[in-house]
Amino acid sequence: MAPESWPLALIWVPVVLLAIAIIVGFVVRWIRAPHGTRSRLRHALGPLMSAGEKYQELHTGQRGLQDSIIEAVQEQESQGSERGTGDGEHGRDGEAPGGDAGQNTTRPTR
Repeated sequence: MAPESWPLALIWVPVVLLAIAIIVGFVVRWIRAPHGTRSRLRHALGPLMSAGEKYQELHTGQRGLQDSIIEAVQEQESQGSERGTGDGEHGRDGEAPGGDAGQNTTRPTR
């Protein structure tokens, strides 16, 4: 190793080691992932995509996809609890309690 390249080695050796560690991590996650190409890609590259999303979040100041999904689910759950479950005032198919959905109430039965 030439004396001039010694400072460059201090920079590039750790960078190359980090890149190798990341690639080994991808390979290990690929091998341990459930079967199926999509599933393996999602599991292997998930940390990289999360890091990219977090970078974009910090760079643009907007919420990321995961935060948006969590908020949407929480809004849907809160709207569902405000509406009720449907078994309080009205029974099945919007009928009044105690009524029969098939019974004709306009004509008397004999």
